[in-house]
Amino acid sequence: METIFQDVLKCYVCEKDTSGAHMCSKCDKHIHVICGTTVSEEGYGSKVVCPNCTIDTNRVRHRSGAMDSQLKQANTMIARSKKELGTAEVGQTVAVPIPMFDRGKGDSRNLLGRVIEVNDKGNAVVATRFGQLLGTFGTNEMGICKQNLILEEEINCETTLSVREAATHQSLSGGQGFFKCSCKSKCLSNRCKCKKNGRKCNSRCHSSTTCDNK
Repeated sequence: METIFQDVLKCYVCEKDTSGAHMCSKCDKHIHVICGTTVSEEGYGSKVVCPNCTIDTNRVRHRSGAMDSQLKQANTMIARSKKELGTAEVGQTVAVPIPMFDRGKGDSRNLLGRVIEVNDKGNAVVATRFGQLLGTFGTNEMGICKQNLILEEEINCETTLSVREAATHQSLSGGQGFFKCSCKSKCLSNRCKCKKNGRKCNSRCHSSTTCDNK
């Protein structure tokens, strides 16, 4: 006697027999109406979405909403920053703060420069008397001076340098870390580190040794 096997449709959610009248409109799997969520009028052949596809749809919607909210918050912060700090313009004199670890203890805390370019994001390219500073600066990273203290012909745009290098050029004590020697003689020859570099010995050099390079 020949046995005929017939395919029995199973619900994807509850794994019970189903007539196959309903399928998930997303993944095309057979489900019961009661096991899913109807997206149209109930009845034979109505569109149903299984729980997994419903979760995926909600996840995509929540992620999209979160991204939109982040962009909205970012635009709000940018607008508030521009209102409170203003925007840089080409030709303005700005004061770029020098981090503590990039300057000596007795050096100036700021570098005076001139804005030579402003990009689409509102960040400025700054040039000083010693060269053009690397990178760009936002209005929250520098102070805009009310008066123009540096003329266009005073700045140097031919070379580029970091804030530390510019601070070293501006410094009267050698920049980050005091320049000093440890000579035991009178510092008359180029064996003296200070004399070789054209600098005068300071209080951090040799302690009580007589020095003629002061």
